Amino acid sequence: MAQTRSFASMYVAVTAFCARMAGRGDLVEAMNQLPVIGKLVIGNYESWAKSIGENLSFDRFYFLGSGIRYGLACEVNLKMKEMTLTHSEPFHFLEFRHGPMSMVNENTVVVGMLSDANRVHEAKVLAEMEALGGTVASLGEKDANVQFESGIPELVRGVLYLPVLQLMAFYRSLAKGLNPDRPNNLAAVVKLIF
Repeated sequence: MAQTRSFASMYVAVTAFCARMAGRGDLVEAMNQLPVIGKLVIGNYESWAKSIGENLSFDRFYFLGSGIRYGLACEVNLKMKEMTLTHSEPFHFLEFRHGPMSMVNENTVVVGMLSDANRVHEAKVLAEMEALGGTVASLGEKDANVQFESGIPELVRGVLYLPVLQLMAFYRSLAKGLNPDRPNNLAAVVKLIF
């Protein structure tokens, strides 16, 4: 099974746990807005995700995220591979410039999960990838293709990157005639036999 809800739920739970353990009740309180903002983001950007996902001229996806967003880049990369059988890889923004960018062409989608603190540098990387002919898809609090406009502190809004990118993989899976609920060669539980 391609896990989407369970990962997002666990991510939110761990984020809330860490905020509470750090004595940051303000962050836990801010997280109460995640469901409302998440529904808005999905409603506003589902058709955008569908248009990219259904475009079968794209043959590779790169998910860029630095800092706390790198793990999210790994997760959405995994969903793209599992659900769509499409080549995809996760990278840190600046790491992508050290060789992997040689793979960028008109059939490439470069997804950037923009941060607040390093946005200027991250936006430059995305602009370079667009100049190489790639299609750039950016997500962030503001000034991005997908804008959260949440007002939620960056430390606890990471889950907002997931739904639109999961939808992109979902629609790509359908466009390729695949069943997103039954990925190739995968089972709901991994059993190790020794």
